[in-house]
Amino acid sequence: MIDGVDIPNLPGYVSIREAAEMLRVSDKRVYQYVRAGRLSARRVGNILILPVDEVRQFQPSPSGRVRTRAPSWRAYRSRGMLFLTDIFVPVCPGQDEQLLEKLKAIQKSDRHIFHGTVARYVVKADEMLTRVQILLVWKSTEMPNETKRAEDLALFQAELADVLDWEAAQWSTNEVIIHT
Repeated sequence: MIDGVDIPNLPGYVSIREAAEMLRVSDKRVYQYVRAGRLSARRVGNILILPVDEVRQFQPSPSGRVRTRAPSWRAYRSRGMLFLTDIFVPVCPGQDEQLLEKLKAIQKSDRHIFHGTVARYVVKADEMLTRVQILLVWKSTEMPNETKRAEDLALFQAELADVLDWEAAQWSTNEVIIHT
């Protein structure tokens, strides 16, 4: 098997790579689904191809252990407080695809981790991806001073300056009262 090979347009079929992109999993995971018999595949030379309709209908198993009940509410009690920085930023017109590519690159290279955060999220603020919401959760005992946070945010803004309208961004940082 050859990993990551795209096949020419073969009506009704997709390559392992294309199936992985459609399912938002790795090529390796698609091979595992094929070996487990969860997805059917055909060999064309050295390449496996999968029926596109089957891939579209496929439901990957949830990763990890499935929760049987929702986690309880709790208050943070570990010698400090939690703070949430909440930022809404408009996406520059026509830059949604570029934004997604840049975010994937940031994730892959593990840049802009905002030291002191316990969680970071970049969320589609609407279905059309005209705005994103950035959530940074900080532990007060590890949260850098305001100057360092501003520097880290400035570097993040600079990398995304051509795809996000930072001039129109709205943000706040507030104490978390309860959480899960």
